[in-house]
Amino acid sequence: MEITGPSFIELKNKNVSVKLCTLGASIYRIKFDNTDMLVTPKNKEDFFRKNVYFGKIIGRVAGRIQLNNNRYHLQHNDGELSLHGGFDGISTKNFFYIKEDNKVIFTYLSKDNEAGYPGNLSLRVVYELLDDGLRINFFSEVDKPCLLSLTNHSYFCLGEDSVEKLSLFLDSNEHIEVDQHLLPIERKPNNKKLNVLNEDIDTFFYLKDKAIRLNGSQYSLLVKSDFEGTQIFTDHFDDGVITFNSDSTNHRGVAIEPQDDQLNRKELLPNHKYERYIEYRFKKL
Repeated sequence: MEITGPSFIELKNKNVSVKLCTLGASIYRIKFDNTDMLVTPKNKEDFFRKNVYFGKIIGRVAGRIQLNNNRYHLQHNDGELSLHGGFDGISTKNFFYIKEDNKVIFTYLSKDNEAGYPGNLSLRVVYELLDDGLRINFFSEVDKPCLLSLTNHSYFCLGEDSVEKLSLFLDSNEHIEVDQHLLPIERKPNNKKLNVLNEDIDTFFYLKDKAIRLNGSQYSLLVKSDFEGTQIFTDHFDDGVITFNSDSTNHRGVAIEPQDDQLNRKELLPNHKYERYIEYRFKKL
């Protein structure tokens, strides 16, 4: 059965309403206490664009990878680099879905050599509505060894119209230094617990405590996962997209992208299972 186009699915309880989309098995919008928690394009056509990642599941590998790999013939979409799985990555695919009570189960089969990655990869992404937020569970299997590191690329605003009104705290001893092409090159130490939103940033942090905390003036967010670290991006590139929370086209919020170590990319092997989770919990201050 063919999927004809993106569809939207809603989950709702007394505190939280979530609108999901089959395109990229994505989160289109989260409202907590009837307030927008995410940076979301007003125009759905902007949300459907291939070169933006609002709320989408990205992969097969999140982040940037060089193309000169004899085992992988990756598509480039960022100069000579593959970014977030390439121009034909998972974020561009329409998923099948089943809705079950407070859950939506998305499934997709990424075929051998799709975007240059080997192996037929079966992917299941389960969203579960919580009393105060949302949980994502990732499940994958593949029939050939293949790099795999998935994440969700949501930008959080917590009801604010600018990233300058947010404070993000994480417990990290090390981050990844990048080269002029933003490719990861080495681990560097951090000196203390960080509030990383005091400047424009696009950095991977290794996490000691897997909890990440984001505060606004009225709401807070707790992000928990079983990934080794997280990419933090402060939305400082102008993408020309007008969103519900701001008339600006940049600096509208912060992307919090838990993912595996970018310096030690891991392959998923046949007969092994990939299982990860990310959890978002909101609170009124």
